[in-house]
Amino acid sequence: MDWPPANRRSRTTRREQNLALLSAVASGAVIAVALVLLLLSRSNPETGARLRGTAIDVAAPIWSVVRVPFDALGAGADWVGDYFAAVSRNRILQAQNAAQAHALQQQAAVLRENAQLKALLKVVEPGPRVLAVARIAGASSGGVVRSALISAGHDHGLAPGQPVRVADGLVGRTLETGNHSARVLLLTDVNSRVPVLIERTGQPALAIGNNGGLLEVRDRVGAEVPLVAGDRLITSGDGGIFAPGIPVAVVVNGKAEPPLARPFVNPLGLGLVLVETPYLPVPTTTETPHDSTPIPREAGGSRPKPMPASTSPRAVASAPSATPSSAAPAGGAVPPTPLASKAPAGKTPVTKPAQPQP
Repeated sequence: MDWPPANRRSRTTRREQNLALLSAVASGAVIAVALVLLLLSRSNPETGARLRGTAIDVAAPIWSVVRVPFDALGAGADWVGDYFAAVSRNRILQAQNAAQAHALQQQAAVLRENAQLKALLKVVEPGPRVLAVARIAGASSGGVVRSALISAGHDHGLAPGQPVRVADGLVGRTLETGNHSARVLLLTDVNSRVPVLIERTGQPALAIGNNGGLLEVRDRVGAEVPLVAGDRLITSGDGGIFAPGIPVAVVVNGKAEPPLARPFVNPLGLGLVLVETPYLPVPTTTETPHDSTPIPREAGGSRPKPMPASTSPRAVASAPSATPSSAAPAGGAVPPTPLASKAPAGKTPVTKPAQPQP
């Protein structure tokens, strides 16, 4: 009678059992260490803190070694994803590059045509002139007045109402000037009014300060196009103080009423500023003297010639009559005496009858 063969375990089963045993031992050791640390931290906090520090020092290099393959797998997956997405991104960038190149060509053509038309029409464009480059000595951020002091004044050609700016945008305008310093009214002051233009919509508006960190966009002209965050505000040139095209602010909340915008320039921390002449100064007028009287013109458009002294109305009135009294006709009537014996060609001589003598 044949006995059945002995039931032998394969090497794979033994390996799995050994791994399970090692996992159980490691888990038990970790739990035991955790319990010991917990008990030590309750009974002796200082000893528990030292043991936790030692455990961290021991576990850190082990954890860094364990993370190496996982980090490598993550980096490889990101590299593969970037490789396959590079084609689509390249196509998008090529389309954007072509669109921008076309827009630049159109802009260059418009600028060239604009320059030709200005030269043909002889357009006179005023330009501001830099008066001084001054340093800001201090800026106030109070709730009543927001102003700044600059180290240039009347001796440098400064006067009230001149724009103050930097390369990034507008700062404000001069308010009061001394001999060596001046006070600048900042954009955020409640008394500040700056005519602006919304680049996206082309609407003129006013940027008004509210004694805070933002500006209010009011008095927009044109269609009610809602503003969105990111709309740029630049000076429009209205009023003749600020030159057109200076950056003023960017809209941060277009849904508010009124919309709010943040200035491009923060006066706190600024170093040097430019003080310029107004873009279009107010022209001076010459008054007409009060004693001057206009000289009437004749129908033909020529000025009348001055009358000689001998033929002036006063001389004619005081001159004796050319007709003697003995030659007067009967009845005491005096014949009319002409005042002008000659008349210009094409005109009828005008005679004035003399008044009868009593």
